[in-house]
Amino acid sequence: MKTMQPVAGEPIKGADVLAHGLVALGVSTVFCYPGGANLEVLDALSRVDIRLIRTEHEQGAVFAAQGYARSSGRLGVCLATSGPGATNLVTGIADANSDSIPILAITGNVATTWLGRNAFQEVNIVSVVTPITKQAIQVVAVEEVAAALSQVCRTALEGRPGPVLLDIPKDVQQAVLPAMPVLDGLDMSHHTATFNMTTALSAEQVETVRDLLRSSKRPVIYAGGGVISSDTGALLVKLAERLACPVALTIMGLGAMPANHSLMLGPLGMHGAQMANVAVNEADLVLALGVRFDDRVIGDPEAFAHAARIVHIDVDANEIGKNKPVYMGITADLRHALWQLLEIAVPLETSEWQGYLKRVGLQYPLEPKTQEGGMTGASVIACLAGHLPADAIVTTGVGQHQMWAMQHCQVSTPRGFLSSSGFGTMGFGLPAAIGAKVASPGSTVIDIDGDGSLNMVINELSTCRRNGIAVKVVVINNQWLGMVRQWQDMIYASNRVVSATADMLFETEIGKKSAPYPDFLAIAGGYGVAAERIMDTASLPAAIERMLADPAAPYLLDVMVERESDVFPMIPAGRSYRDVIFARGEDSIDDS
Repeated sequence: MKTMQPVAGEPIKGADVLAHGLVALGVSTVFCYPGGANLEVLDALSRVDIRLIRTEHEQGAVFAAQGYARSSGRLGVCLATSGPGATNLVTGIADANSDSIPILAITGNVATTWLGRNAFQEVNIVSVVTPITKQAIQVVAVEEVAAALSQVCRTALEGRPGPVLLDIPKDVQQAVLPAMPVLDGLDMSHHTATFNMTTALSAEQVETVRDLLRSSKRPVIYAGGGVISSDTGALLVKLAERLACPVALTIMGLGAMPANHSLMLGPLGMHGAQMANVAVNEADLVLALGVRFDDRVIGDPEAFAHAARIVHIDVDANEIGKNKPVYMGITADLRHALWQLLEIAVPLETSEWQGYLKRVGLQYPLEPKTQEGGMTGASVIACLAGHLPADAIVTTGVGQHQMWAMQHCQVSTPRGFLSSSGFGTMGFGLPAAIGAKVASPGSTVIDIDGDGSLNMVINELSTCRRNGIAVKVVVINNQWLGMVRQWQDMIYASNRVVSATADMLFETEIGKKSAPYPDFLAIAGGYGVAAERIMDTASLPAAIERMLADPAAPYLLDVMVERESDVFPMIPAGRSYRDVIFARGEDSIDDS
């Protein structure tokens, strides 16, 4: 029988302190994989009102926790055992750190008497993850468990969100306290972080921004993941409308402004819309909100927005001026800063500027390319987007399909597009979709994946089937590690070293068969998940409708697309928007 509260005045184990502490802090789901060093914690969690979802691999658990956090704004929690269980979380923790995602990774460890003695499945996981977490703590006494839990959760959620780790040796899990200790009252059940009223613009900063706005003829708002994590998308839209100022979004910021809004320029960066890249680079004033001037966005730092006065507002002071010198850097919480900007915002005369940008957009539209004789990844995703409800949640793997999804998904709501943006981790899409579906069971959740990226984690279809998690997977299947192949063609004279997913078999055995390699339908069938394969454009709309018809069951749609379509436009790494390539053969790239 599960209970929400420990029995008052009765002795309690460290593992039960952890379990009841998680409940008190609003945690309702833990993604996990069992092992010898975390069985005591799992036993305790089984007695409280927390849903345990076992994934097929610890990396699946940490990415599911990320999907949960990214889609809901609440803390995502994962649990692993010691040694290899803990180290299997590392990639997902680094990924969360790169994209500022609040997750709590809990690891078991060997007993304190064996720490540092190379015991079976021992690793100093705190030392391993310290560079890629906001905080990592190992508790060595049962009296520390409650306070350490509260501390790491608060750290994960306050300011710039990020991952934390709590490592609990097995004897600490089993040790007994006289009674359940009191937590510090942190409540994570409703929102991600406490509102810090001290991180706002000063009166002098407000006045300076007002003067900059009044004198601007070519303003643009460049907004990113900070808008999503602070839940200020609605304020961003109000600000843009009041100023009559166009908006360009990073991949992390997609959904902060609806894709069909008249002021929305689209995504910017290496594979972004030309209209967005022109706007930011030819502006005289850039309001950079919740962004970190990522190299895939700015290319050449000296050339980026070279004629603009840049006002950079971010909650993390370390990001101000780190990658790009700015005219004015402001450390502030956007939940306060955007209200302050709204108070001083008046309509700007931007009709000529907007007209110029619209002409650029018409000349260089971000449209899905079609190819005679077959489907392209871009056209499939555009077709899929037309069938999805406005509140659908899309996750992606990493590769060409990720960029096509960024370009063509037409995201309308914040937290509706989840992608490994900063770390670029293949295999992110399916487990992240699992976490998103658990967090939002009433929403349609689609994993747009590539055959290479999906093949890393396709075993997580079992997690969907066993737990009744109705994730839909659309595979953009070109039988390549497509982005690798594209770069090999453009940089390495088409020396396609190990980038075919079927490798040498494709042109011989596999090429003579009707089924591609691997056969995702057969694999899905082995996990008890319904699946079908689409070979032509005419069959696609009906297949999408069949996939979406049953909201209670997972489904895999394997779409065979043209093998050698490339992602364009493309600004070569380290170059400026003036070096953009729109089609194969326009230029070659020197990546030295």
